This record gives sequence, structure tokens and C-alpha cells, in this order.
Amino acid sequence: MWYRTQVAGSVDQPSRRASSFSRESGDQTRRALLDAAVRLVAERGWDAVTTRQIAERAGVNQGLIHYHFRSKDQLLHAAFERALRETFAEPGAALAHATDLRAAIADLVRGLEPGDEMEPLALFSVEAMARGARDVEIRRSMAEMLAEFREQIAGRIAAGQRRGELSADLDPVGTATVLGAMLDGLGLHVLIDPSIDIERTAAAASLITPPAERGITG
Repeated sequence: MWYRTQVAGSVDQPSRRASSFSRESGDQTRRALLDAAVRLVAERGWDAVTTRQIAERAGVNQGLIHYHFRSKDQLLHAAFERALRETFAEPGAALAHATDLRAAIADLVRGLEPGDEMEPLALFSVEAMARGARDVEIRRSMAEMLAEFREQIAGRIAAGQRRGELSADLDPVGTATVLGAMLDGLGLHVLIDPSIDIERTAAAASLITPPAERGITG
């Protein structure tokens, strides 16, 4: 019995390591394909990109696209899901848990300043959102993420009102909706016109949630 247990262990350990390595390799391939898709769509547009180009940019065999995503559309939709998370889910969580909501809003606006790493994601998001007018799946993903964002921010505003931090005259849901649209629109404006004064814009954006003692007029 002891011998059989030892043999089983000696066989099982490499098997587990191989399985772990396989999953890690698959995850790396998937990330590489998503990154390549984002950058190529940003450069060439959604419809102009091919699976061959994506595979070449990712440095993998073209067949792996079909293994991980089945089709170009599924790959691009997955890339858009990830872009949405970075665009709304992460900022939404940051605002929802912010100690100072106004300061957090200003910091998010400052983060919209264009840079080499942000630009491909921003351009990809613009391409995908424009396609959303004709793509039911993209519209559904956007609607779900925006609803989650509004719910998070409305909850944070309502909590701030209960603590006497924010003006009681604010409509939490309406303000959350305007805030999401404002951040989204500002991102596009900054992408088109990098000369926008980010500091002045951040200061103005923070006024969307006035403190209780100032009322809605600030």
C-alpha cells in the first residue's frame, strides 16, 4: 500500500503541474489575443481587422483564435467586455468606495489625460460604441455595465446624503447617470483635443456632487 501511494503521488504531481502550466499558457494566449485585437481595432477599425492580423500581432497560431473564441466577432466582443470593465467597472468601484467623492471624481478626470498606453483602449472603445448602434450584443453589454455603474454611484451618493456629506437636493440616480455620461464624453473630448485643460476640467467636474452645506448651487 505504501509503495502504491508513493507511485500514485509521483505520477500525480507532474500531472497537476502540467495542468496548471496548460491553464496559465492558455490564459496568456487569451490575453495576448485580446490585447492584439484592441490595438488593431484602434489602428484600423472594427471591420477592417482580420483574424490573421490579430494572430500575427499576438504572436500565436491563427487557429488559436477559433480555439479560444470560435470567431473574430466573439474575440472582439470579449475585448469589448474587458474594455468596458476598465472604462466603467474599475472607476465605478473607485467612486463607490471613495472617502471623498468629489476628490475621487476629480482624480478620475485627471486620469483621462491621453497617453501612449491609454490611447489604443480609448480608440477601441470609441469604435466599439459606434458599432453598438447596429450590434445587439454590444448594446446589451454596454447597458448592463452602465446600469451597474449607475447603481454603484447612486448608492454612494445616497450614503453621502445620509451622513450629511452631500447635498440632500441631489437625485442619486439622476446624478449618477449624468456623471457616467460626463466621464464618457470627456474621454472622447480629450482624445480628440488633447489641449483641454485637465486641471480646470477636473475642478469643474467635482462640482457635480456639491457638499451638504452649499446646496445644489455650490
